[in-house]
Amino acid sequence: MTTENVGTVDVTYCEGWDPQVPAAVAPISEPEARGRDASGEQYAVLLSVQGGPKALFQVDWGHGHLGLFLFDECQRRNRELEYRQLEPGRLHLMRYQEWRHASDADAEFPERGWCFTMTIDPDGRARQVLRDVGGSRYTGASVPVEHRSVAKAEFGAWTAYVDAQVLGLSGRITLAPAQDPVDGPAPGTMPAWSAPLPLRPRHLEALFTPGSRLASDQGRVALITEPAPAGWLHLPTGSVIAADPYLLGDSVPFTVTVASGDYAALIASMRWEGTDWEGQTPAVMLRILDKPTVSWELALLPGQDVRLLGADEFFGFGVDAGMGCFLDSLGRDEFERLIEEWEEESDQEIDLLSTEVRAPETGTNLIAYQSGLGDGSYPVWIGRDADGEVTSFVADMLILHDADALPPTVPSTAVCLPLFAPVADDRREAPFTSPGAAAEFMAAQISHVADGWAERRRSFTESQALRDR
Repeated sequence: MTTENVGTVDVTYCEGWDPQVPAAVAPISEPEARGRDASGEQYAVLLSVQGGPKALFQVDWGHGHLGLFLFDECQRRNRELEYRQLEPGRLHLMRYQEWRHASDADAEFPERGWCFTMTIDPDGRARQVLRDVGGSRYTGASVPVEHRSVAKAEFGAWTAYVDAQVLGLSGRITLAPAQDPVDGPAPGTMPAWSAPLPLRPRHLEALFTPGSRLASDQGRVALITEPAPAGWLHLPTGSVIAADPYLLGDSVPFTVTVASGDYAALIASMRWEGTDWEGQTPAVMLRILDKPTVSWELALLPGQDVRLLGADEFFGFGVDAGMGCFLDSLGRDEFERLIEEWEEESDQEIDLLSTEVRAPETGTNLIAYQSGLGDGSYPVWIGRDADGEVTSFVADMLILHDADALPPTVPSTAVCLPLFAPVADDRREAPFTSPGAAAEFMAAQISHVADGWAERRRSFTESQALRDR
């Protein structure tokens, strides 16, 4: 990292950064940015020296997000730190990424090339991936609290997150007051970025409404037909498990439970317009209450925190046998044993998709269904009514998640529950760590992983040479 002996850093408030120009997008005044900061609306902050960009903040407290990009000498963003606010006054470093370029002409964020990613859990456990043209290496690490936590600083105190060392400068730095833009952002100017939010539910009601039409991203139109009844699921404990029926051993129930009882299961049905071919199963619903759903939330297992998910990520159940199922947690162990026995004794083999399967000891049953496009991971959404009561569990096979609704599809009025609590005045006066020390820690981690991979490759090459002799 080169250093410049410059003491003044210019501050520009704006909507974001355009790498094609490169320049700040739609500058805004400091009072406008301060107001957005207080209300939880998003804005961006560019720190620059003599016209050269050094750091870009992307702030969206409404979604608990603070993003930080650092620039190289070619005005490319080559380091990213993604913070999430998980508790009052403190930000957690959820993800760190760094890119290195082979030449000054390389574009930022290359699809192929050198990239290091570290994803950090709140307890400090981390997963590291180093990728280059030769492949990828995955390792684990432990990140001390002083390098993964930082205080939520007062508005304008940007040196709480970046110091002279991080910016490649030397000596003390002073932030120059932001200059009001000559012209404000043009009416209708769209922000140049958005906070990375997890997957949102889409079209869930339409998937169970006959006559709905959804245009897939492949140019085909799905016509939703009458959902197929799949029987009644007996829930003696009210603890719901969604899983591959052949992978029940490690399955645990969702944190949200319902009253014990028997609940109808419905399998959404569809066909592609212009053909007689029925499409894959788009979704499966476990109906708890016959009331309108006004909100959706992602079903979670104990220990899962949806606030830690990145853009379009989700927690879901894994499928390896082309099917999923719903069952009560009481029957998990018995069904695991029964299915293993059925597999071992071919004369007792049972078609889980067309036969109601019951566990005699617990009295529970299992309702299985085809898992959309086959193996993979699928989210389950929990619907709630206006009083907050659970209306349904919906296993979304994601076949039509990215589709566009066409008439006469009725638009959904249900909302996805917010991930973060309302913005509060919860600033702290000082950071928990030195930004420069945290940067040195990351550099040491990268060096350790890179050196280990280089040693492994050298040993492999030497072994290969010996075998070829």
